[in-house]
Amino acid sequence: MKRRILLAVFALFLFTSSGISQDTSQDSPEIPETVVIGRPESFPRAPLKDSSLLTPGASAASRKTTGASIEVITAEQLQKQGATTVLDALRNRTGISTSQNGGAGSLTSLFLRGSNSAHTKVLIDGIPMNDPSGASRAFNFANLTTDNIERIEILRGPQSVIYGSDAIGGVINIITKRGQGNGQLNFSSYGGSLGTHYEGMQYSGGSEKSYYAIAGSYFATDSVSQAAARFGNSETDGFDVGTISGRFGWNLENDVNLDYVFRITNAEVEIDNWDFGAPNPVDNLNRSNVSENFANRVQLSKLAMDGRLEHKVAFSLTSYQRQDTNVPNSFWASMYNGETRLFDYQANYVWNDHNLITAGVSYQDEEASSDLQSLVNQTSTGVFLEDRITLKDNWHATAGVRWDEFSRAGDANTYRFSTIYYLDEKPAHLHASLGTGFRAPALAENLFAFGNPNLAPETSKGWELGYTTELNDGNMMLDATYFRNDFQNLIVWNPTLFVLDNIGLAQSSGVEVTLGWQLSKRTKLNANYTYTRTQNIETGEELLRRPKHRSMVNLDHALENEKTNVGLTLAYTGSRLDNPGGTTTELNHFMLLNVYLTHKLDERWTSYFRANNVTDQDYEELFGYGTPGATFYGGLSLQR
Repeated sequence: MKRRILLAVFALFLFTSSGISQDTSQDSPEIPETVVIGRPESFPRAPLKDSSLLTPGASAASRKTTGASIEVITAEQLQKQGATTVLDALRNRTGISTSQNGGAGSLTSLFLRGSNSAHTKVLIDGIPMNDPSGASRAFNFANLTTDNIERIEILRGPQSVIYGSDAIGGVINIITKRGQGNGQLNFSSYGGSLGTHYEGMQYSGGSEKSYYAIAGSYFATDSVSQAAARFGNSETDGFDVGTISGRFGWNLENDVNLDYVFRITNAEVEIDNWDFGAPNPVDNLNRSNVSENFANRVQLSKLAMDGRLEHKVAFSLTSYQRQDTNVPNSFWASMYNGETRLFDYQANYVWNDHNLITAGVSYQDEEASSDLQSLVNQTSTGVFLEDRITLKDNWHATAGVRWDEFSRAGDANTYRFSTIYYLDEKPAHLHASLGTGFRAPALAENLFAFGNPNLAPETSKGWELGYTTELNDGNMMLDATYFRNDFQNLIVWNPTLFVLDNIGLAQSSGVEVTLGWQLSKRTKLNANYTYTRTQNIETGEELLRRPKHRSMVNLDHALENEKTNVGLTLAYTGSRLDNPGGTTTELNHFMLLNVYLTHKLDERWTSYFRANNVTDQDYEELFGYGTPGATFYGGLSLQR
């Protein structure tokens, strides 16, 4: 009922707001032209340029000056490949591996460059989305849809200087649409295998003085049994999610911008039972997880000193409510509540044409509770300073430091350096970075029952070195990057003291190779390969659920009729270890083939089709959990 009310409110706004005033991606890699630092680009005051990146410094800056490893997924890619959830978009991306406890909507973990699932910070327009009531504050990607998303930036490597806690493996920053131009309506709907259907609407527009974008959607599927069918489990575990999101902004007098973004998500997924010590999960006909999430942020920014100085001050609030409708035993909580409040200030100052100095301060308050745990909270204060420097026209660098203090876990200090150097004799460049990161203990780890209030932050040191070159008269871009991360003070169970403790040590290292090739005017090929070596230093064993080898090839072709586009994606996941019931086992490698097609019927209507796991591959992401076989979907979209 709540989802229907939300969609009704969205529809009412849509039809009453018609009077309101009106990529860089892996698809087309190219070396940017020579630039100097110049004035700070002000987003969302003005639209984000295709040649700009927002995440490395929490402000728009030229891709040319960025030495960090980053990948951008554009709205066009999301639409073309039919990605309904952010998880669909992130699977098979460079440096990323995922594991899901069953079909759509099930608990999902993401491992970036071999780090733990709690080591990736997830943001939506600057709003921290990691759930403070979760066991480790790891973000669950299961029900985050792609509604209203303009781009997703994946920044790899330690990023705590700008983003503080949780940014050990990297940052995934989701940037929602900023409307511009005359009001535009988009509607799409599709259906297909496993009783799946989706309906979504978006309305956006803007002028020099204001902008808006609002979207709503509903997705439902019967899915597959969360507990694998090969163990005799036959009950399907359905999933449905309703989402409303929006962005509204005004460019006021005296170079002031007011920006507001929000996102409301209501989801329910049926789940099965898994008991500690059991080798695999089993069917539960009456159990489900229900979740509600509300996130919003208001930001005020002002330009001063003839545009050389930008002030940004913002307040974010994120709340989570989760309920397990059929807890297996009385030792488990059935309801969890979490809330994060963040106040942050950032100043971007152009010292001269070669130095952009960024300084910031943040104050965050996290709180969490459950039906078995009274409300607990922790606060943190962070201060950072960063200088983005142009050493020469072909040489750029960034240096930054940060100081954090936590009310429960003490201090954490971090630094980061990166550089990018363009060679004079060939269209190629070198890029490198060195930095540290940290993760403060989650509330469940230090203040819930059986937690340890003396836990200190987890820490890491990471570095990378890469080489990018342009080949075949500029039609091909090839990059190879070596990376290494050393993790210390990891929070793990200490069997001697029978308590969580900072005794874990681990390491990950590897190579990432990406290729973008414009085979012809109408045909593109994109590919990536990631080799990741992980090790638990205490035991000498590989870290669980991280494959050594992952690769992806995407081939996209536009037909000569200029109305039809077809593509295929072939993704390989190598073998990896899992530990069901306390017994280490190796999961088999697998390869999945997906295809997609879009056809423009006329100026407004477009039809699309996609098929996943076309060869009906039998595979597991986690031991004992079900995965879908071959599935097929088709639908229509309207733009007016």
